[in-house]
Amino acid sequence: MFKEGLTRTLRRAYRRRGFERETLVFVVKSALASVIAFGAGVLMGEETQLGFAVFAALLVVRPTVYGSVLSSGRYVVAVFLGALLAGVIGLTVGTHLWSFTLAIVVALLMGQVKYFGGQSGQLAVIAGFALASGSATNLDELGSLLLMVCVGSVSALLVNILMAPAIRFRDAGNAVLDFADGLSTLSGDIAQGLSGGEEGLDLDRWDQASERLDGTVRNALETVGRQEDRFRLNPRRLVRRPTIPVGRLRTYRTWIYALSRASQHMRSLVRTLRTALDSGTRSPAIDDAFLQELATVMERVSKTFALVRDAEEPEHHVPSDDLRALVNEALDKVVEQRERMLHSWDDERWPIYGALLTDTERLLEEIDEGRENSTRVDAG
Repeated sequence: MFKEGLTRTLRRAYRRRGFERETLVFVVKSALASVIAFGAGVLMGEETQLGFAVFAALLVVRPTVYGSVLSSGRYVVAVFLGALLAGVIGLTVGTHLWSFTLAIVVALLMGQVKYFGGQSGQLAVIAGFALASGSATNLDELGSLLLMVCVGSVSALLVNILMAPAIRFRDAGNAVLDFADGLSTLSGDIAQGLSGGEEGLDLDRWDQASERLDGTVRNALETVGRQEDRFRLNPRRLVRRPTIPVGRLRTYRTWIYALSRASQHMRSLVRTLRTALDSGTRSPAIDDAFLQELATVMERVSKTFALVRDAEEPEHHVPSDDLRALVNEALDKVVEQRERMLHSWDDERWPIYGALLTDTERLLEEIDEGRENSTRVDAG
């Protein structure tokens, strides 16, 4: 059973990119870095502190060169400070229960400095190990510990450089397009429901769908962030210049933020509908005719998101005329409906109708702002 599962995983890793391949590459890099660190330590004649070379190599290996450089810098500094703290205590007062406790507490407090990030606990690990093993009372052993940590870190950096990941701008672009697709689907669903009047509203499902978009935002930003990390300090840039400018990643991020704000306005629209239909509120009932008019606007909103997806708008230096025209057309429709609201509906319904139209208008403005901001980013 285990063998079959492992075989399937390896086959998927070989055939296509994805989680399985990234995991396999990380395992290979970690194993290779630790073996190189161990071999280098043996060749240097180290025995007592050899394990720290392997330990450092495994801690410093990261999916990207930039991440490895950042991690190694933090780890080496953490080890140096931890060893320094242990040495000061070990060489002055010796190793006792109270001095060991003091060293651990001080190391843990020092590790809270934001600079150390995920390596914050290593100060206490090194200080505790050096004191417990007796290395803190011997300058030669402390020096060997620091040397082996540097050997392990360098081994990990070399492996990361030799196995530098490919820069995949397309993954980041697809994350934006998938987000736009989700918004198009949800706004189209809302438009279809509104066209059926109050009976067509499915607020629970819309609310759940809008909440799921929060996860889409996080995934999209993480995807762009991964590609930004892959780009930094990547030696592949020296061999082959990327066909897409790195500024495009900032454009993708700008679009994600704009679409995220648009999704919040869509959620606000759903909440407003729920509030209006709540039997416990004093708001007057929403007329089906108004909902049907709002449905036509939401149809245009859905088409706008679909155009962002289909025309791959985030890839353009200059927004397409079709997107600009579609946004302006939808905004004009909102203005027309607001004017009709003032003349055709009772003033007691204006607050709820106005709130719905405002959410729709702001939603469209976010798309327009994303379009304009992406133009400025590309120009910069």
